[in-house]
Amino acid sequence: MFERATFMVKFAGAYRRSRRNGDEHGAALQAAAHDMFRPDRVHMPDAVSQMWRDPAAELALEGGRWFGDGTLAITEAHLGLLRSARLAWDGAERGAPMLDPDRPYGRTDLLTQLAEVFGTDDAEALGRHHVEMFCVVARALRHGSLAPGRYPLTNLRAADVRAALRGYGERSDEDLGLDRDGQVPVTEDHLQLLRGIEIRWPSEHECGDRLDAGRYPAATADPKRPYGDFTFIEVDMARILGVLPPPAQPPEGGPAIFEPSCELALRLQRLHWQMLGTMQVFLEQATLVPGTYGLHPEHP
Repeated sequence: MFERATFMVKFAGAYRRSRRNGDEHGAALQAAAHDMFRPDRVHMPDAVSQMWRDPAAELALEGGRWFGDGTLAITEAHLGLLRSARLAWDGAERGAPMLDPDRPYGRTDLLTQLAEVFGTDDAEALGRHHVEMFCVVARALRHGSLAPGRYPLTNLRAADVRAALRGYGERSDEDLGLDRDGQVPVTEDHLQLLRGIEIRWPSEHECGDRLDAGRYPAATADPKRPYGDFTFIEVDMARILGVLPPPAQPPEGGPAIFEPSCELALRLQRLHWQMLGTMQVFLEQATLVPGTYGLHPEHP
């Protein structure tokens, strides 16, 4: 009886994830069934699973005031893995890019891939290296450099970008940040927003949810507050881009209200959708050399 209840809870979680990502009821049921019965479900050593659920004690960085803060020595091995990163889209809340929970660095055999990159078969050490990549992604976005321009996707296809964002209805390639050749036009606006994106490690609950579904916890942008402190993400986006309009003051007093024009609201919404392709080409092609990096460029 307990096993049946556990199965139903996991199945319901898989169904909710699919619905959140834009699947209709029937497709979500099929996706949930695939999650529960697929032959390629990952099975992690217990020690690695436990570490991923609560990695703070295993990866406390020097000078850090919270998990993920502090300095990290980024090596050629880290950077090589970063170039292999494959992104997906977290459809919760407002949505945000994340490392693909099925193959965060392009392969489904994650521990084997990490062993080849870092030269060890110690599962716990490999698990720590995977958590380190959360810190590497966060620092790459702050310290890496990429010139505006058109860039081809390497680890994703244009069709993958369209599929990942299908939950937002019928959108043009231009809305999603793809040109007619399937390349990604990167502008200064995109680069400014990338530097403001908040990268985090999934919560203990989210890690458990992914592991139960046979997937990997991995670095993700915060889908609720991807650019700062506001759940109305347009406020943070406009602040980062320097286009925050003067707040509207209610006639009877009270807090100021952010009221972007229709044109600005559409511009910000499209820029947010375009972060998937933009972050993908940035991780693939931005310049970053090995070294010790803090989370903020002013503290390298």
